[in-house]
Amino acid sequence: MDLDPQCRAMLEAIAANGSPFDTDDAVEARRLVAATTKPLPDPDPRFSAVRDGSFPGPGGAIGYRYYRPTGIAACGAPALIFYHGGGMVFGTLDSHDPICRAAAIGAGCVVLSIDYRLAPEAVFPAAVMDSWAAFMEVVDRAASFGIDAARIAVGGDSAGGNLAAVISLMARDVAGPLPCFQWLIYPNTDMAARGGSIDAFADGYFLTRDGLAWIQKLYLTSEDQKFDWRASPLRAPSLARVAPALVQTAGFDPLKDEGTAYAARLKEAGVAVELIDYPGMIHGFIRAIGAIDVAQQAVDDGVKALKSAFAA
Repeated sequence: MDLDPQCRAMLEAIAANGSPFDTDDAVEARRLVAATTKPLPDPDPRFSAVRDGSFPGPGGAIGYRYYRPTGIAACGAPALIFYHGGGMVFGTLDSHDPICRAAAIGAGCVVLSIDYRLAPEAVFPAAVMDSWAAFMEVVDRAASFGIDAARIAVGGDSAGGNLAAVISLMARDVAGPLPCFQWLIYPNTDMAARGGSIDAFADGYFLTRDGLAWIQKLYLTSEDQKFDWRASPLRAPSLARVAPALVQTAGFDPLKDEGTAYAARLKEAGVAVELIDYPGMIHGFIRAIGAIDVAQQAVDDGVKALKSAFAA
């Protein structure tokens, strides 16, 4: 399979404007992401509410954005907790706003997008602790959010997929409320991974091998942490009894192998899982809704899986 022409055009634009993975400065990486961020305008008639708020967290307030589409039940609605990507270093509520709106409208659910702390200001496991605190706050406040505590899914792309997978494991281990589903979009599941797709797509496809090393250097404080399952959920002793999952991978993504491996381990553990690969795509393609046709297809596939989980 060749690289999709729309992905190639996006790579040419990135080459002209700069990539957050081609700098060794977190502030500059965030500036580059902000420059390509175009949140949808408000008011948005498709929603009865789009508002920002915060939860108390272990390191201070955790921001969130709440999306409630018009026409869904006033109480007991299904919900998706979304963790944005960005290597634990960049990414914001705004950068993933279009994805969250598309998921909310498509699946007919409330979406809560979580603004967890980022490295290097807050290193591992700060993002995990914030993500867990937010999950528990949503569960505890389900009635006030007008959602059904038994129909809360978790999801995210890249680093956000990592966090969604880790939260699913943590929920299982505390024998508390479990997410009903996990939507893992080209997830980073093994920070100790070497070779394979990381080497095959080391350069020229947006996320680079050097970029991976850089964000890990900012997020982690020791080599040993790469083997901690809270950083690398693929290395958890068992994946049994976690939420059913959709794992989506991209054909030209350095993280493709670890996403595929995570889906395989879920299946081996008896977890219902669907793996969908988008052969001509690069890492990060789902943010390009409107510019890359397959991005909308990937969202539609995620929405279909969410609706099925909510109906179960």
